[in-house]
Amino acid sequence: MATKWAGRGEQVRGVTTEKTFRDGVKMTFAEFWRLYLDVHRNPLTRGMHYSATVVGILATLMAIYHQQPWFCAAGIAFAVVMAVTSHWWVEHNQPLIRVNAFYGALADLRMCWLALTGGIVAEYTRLGLGAPAPRPHRQPAE
Repeated sequence: MATKWAGRGEQVRGVTTEKTFRDGVKMTFAEFWRLYLDVHRNPLTRGMHYSATVVGILATLMAIYHQQPWFCAAGIAFAVVMAVTSHWWVEHNQPLIRVNAFYGALADLRMCWLALTGGIVAEYTRLGLGAPAPRPHRQPAE
């Protein structure tokens, strides 16, 4: 799947996307889901997302138990920072939060569920994305 990040004009490890917020609003979840999995190929990135999801859930439960809504807000904000930075540092691509944040949250939960139930590899195969493995980094021209 080819994608080029809007506003950046850069090619990111063989993936080019021109998807913007406007495109994200018009996308079906199935279209977004395929794109989402494509930018989450590295197991470390997925692991950071799984950890971020756990942080968000635990913070929400703490907020309910302690009746302190700021726990929820702080926990979710920290979880988003964890997930977004994993794209920059590990995957070397742009997160899809600006394309469709709602679909992104749903896709994250679905990806976590597939990881827990052992279906993530089958989902990559079903969508024709190949193995959920990192793309090789390009070396700069010397």
